[in-house]
Amino acid sequence: MTGQPRSPRRSWADVRAISFDLGGTLVRPEAEPTTGQVAQLLGISLAEARTLMEQKAKRSRISPTDLAGELSATFHCPDLCGRLTDVLERARQRAARPDVYDDVRPTLATLRKQGLALFAITNSLGSSIPDQTPVAFQDLTQVLYSAETGAVKPERAAFAAVEHASGLGPRQLLHVGNSLRADVEGAAAAGFHTAWLNRGRADIAVPPGTVCLHTLTTLLLLLSAGLVPVLTRISEAH
Repeated sequence: MTGQPRSPRRSWADVRAISFDLGGTLVRPEAEPTTGQVAQLLGISLAEARTLMEQKAKRSRISPTDLAGELSATFHCPDLCGRLTDVLERARQRAARPDVYDDVRPTLATLRKQGLALFAITNSLGSSIPDQTPVAFQDLTQVLYSAETGAVKPERAAFAAVEHASGLGPRQLLHVGNSLRADVEGAAAAGFHTAWLNRGRADIAVPPGTVCLHTLTTLLLLLSAGLVPVLTRISEAH
């Protein structure tokens, strides 16, 4: 008697805390991200802008006005300072009132009631950190901004910040994010359990053994089961 091959399974029974990415995972991203808007104003590529921001702007706090001043001085375009300030200030205001996906608040509330510690970890511009934790994140234990930890994903230190904040070891931590490189590969290298949140059902190659979710609601089901199926081929993501 033969049957369909079963997917390999991985245990999440030891998970005591979960960290989430923000943009694209908990928060709906803007049609044009802030770094992309800055790139357009400065006349550089998005890749160049991301590299530039990761060098300093995403590793320390700075006001929108000061960051705009630094960028306009670096690129010798003082006439753009005002427009850059506007872009960065709007980003700060959006961060204070994040547009979260519909499944976020009920999922976080349920996980919190189940006794799990919940964190968010994000590569955020230092100019975008809100003065107070947004109401939408009231069930999170802490939001860890790269501009406060000094480390950006996928760097090991970015995930070490979660270990320090939670007081837990890597095998007690699960990280959920929408970036295969920054979230899945970075967290896996740090020894965390990982899950890729593929909200858009992108048809792309995934690392071997990747747990794939399309909604956070599925996360609740997998955690309650304790054992999760992992991908062995791309088609299993759909």
